[in-house]
Amino acid sequence: GLRDGGCLEVFMEKLSIRQRMTARLPLVVFILCLIQPFMDVLSFWLDRAGISNAVTLALRCCVLVFIVVLGFLLTDRRRYYWAVLAVLGVFTLCHVLVCSRGGYLDPVKDLTNLIRIYQLPLTTLAFITYLRRRPECLDAIRRGFFWCLVVIAAVEVLSVITGTNPYTYPTKGVGVLGWFYVPSAQSAILSMLVPVAIVYVMEKKNFDPRFTLAAAAGGLGILYLFATRLTFAALLGTGAGLAFSLMLVGKMQKRPTGRAAVILLVCTVLAAASLPIAPVSQNRSATGYFQDLKQQGIDELVAKDDTAAAAAGLTGEERRLASLRTAYEIYLSGLVERYGLERTIRLYDYSTDAGVLANARTRKLNYCRLLLEDRPEYRLFGAELGEMSYKGEIYDVENDFHGLYMLCGGVGLALLAAFLGWFILRIARTLLRDFKGRFTVTAAGFGLALICALAHAYFTAGVLRRPNAAFYLAAVLAAVYGLTQKNKETA
Repeated sequence: GLRDGGCLEVFMEKLSIRQRMTARLPLVVFILCLIQPFMDVLSFWLDRAGISNAVTLALRCCVLVFIVVLGFLLTDRRRYYWAVLAVLGVFTLCHVLVCSRGGYLDPVKDLTNLIRIYQLPLTTLAFITYLRRRPECLDAIRRGFFWCLVVIAAVEVLSVITGTNPYTYPTKGVGVLGWFYVPSAQSAILSMLVPVAIVYVMEKKNFDPRFTLAAAAGGLGILYLFATRLTFAALLGTGAGLAFSLMLVGKMQKRPTGRAAVILLVCTVLAAASLPIAPVSQNRSATGYFQDLKQQGIDELVAKDDTAAAAAGLTGEERRLASLRTAYEIYLSGLVERYGLERTIRLYDYSTDAGVLANARTRKLNYCRLLLEDRPEYRLFGAELGEMSYKGEIYDVENDFHGLYMLCGGVGLALLAAFLGWFILRIARTLLRDFKGRFTVTAAGFGLALICALAHAYFTAGVLRRPNAAFYLAAVLAAVYGLTQKNKETA
């Protein structure tokens, strides 16, 4: 009897601790969101001071462990955690075995990179647990996104005032980046934060035109000044998408959203009309100027080599290859040295276009294509990160989906597609079953955030392997889960 009573006492004590943790979940989620921009600023200044990023990397690792362990302790469905860990563990083992066949160049760096990739599914799973325990965590995410955007805006203003803005494009002096480390990741973060933050303000203030104007001008303005094509596209998509959603929701639910929709639409039209003088156009003009200079230089090199080849009596294919030698050795030195001049020229289809030869994204993709031709065993479970560099030059692909295929192979890419596809199917199924009841302004905000994140993952390497951007995407996916959750589902 004493034994049974003691067990009951321990059980009740554990239950009490669990209840207290559950009660604080919305605050925990809000704090987890809010510390993200501060960690990014810390990373920036440590880099400026020449200090290793090991400090912030360890900090982010501790945050990840906290998020996952807390989710594991709170869930009643621990089998899902064990299943995810088992899949990731088996995949890691297979990846390590494949990489070991050719000699592991840097196992620690490679496995650290894998942990960055694993952060997205692990954090998403934990956030879903939080939402199942406390649905109020959804509002905590929205509030967290809003205040993150406020902090980022304040940092950008301070960087401009103090003359320490590093610019989105440093060599051209274009774009307000602020004290943030990686432009592509920051672009993705802003594109996810803005639609959620605008909707949060509008709904909190009952679509008051004054607050709607302030939120739209502030949020869309940040995207406008960032100067990348993706943030400008996110501006247009967010403004037009939210305006359409507001009109649709207002009509279906009889809500006073009409003036807010007009304000968003006007702000979007004004931004589009100013495209010729926008920072994104300034960057494109500078890029075009430098590309013209490169084209002139390539044409001169090809003409010089062609004259020398003709003087040496070369004809046909030999002369054609010889005429491209110097241009390819200058612009594609790593590929030429590792894979040979003839193979590289044929891969580029004998191109002399500066837009092709000087394109870093294309160069990295082609390097990886040739690597897979030589090492086909990497196709299933990926190559190690060390294979993505050659003689000091980095060839890590500037595109998350292609990069994931290179680093995790077809199996890794398929797992990611299944993971993301599950959320997309939930959205489609929910809207098909009850569009009028489930399509809300909040849902539109998170939907646009998800679209922006996936667009950045396709066009840049700034989401899936960046701990900061991956955190926000995990929060967006968890919010999608919460918004598509059936009312009868329980923790």
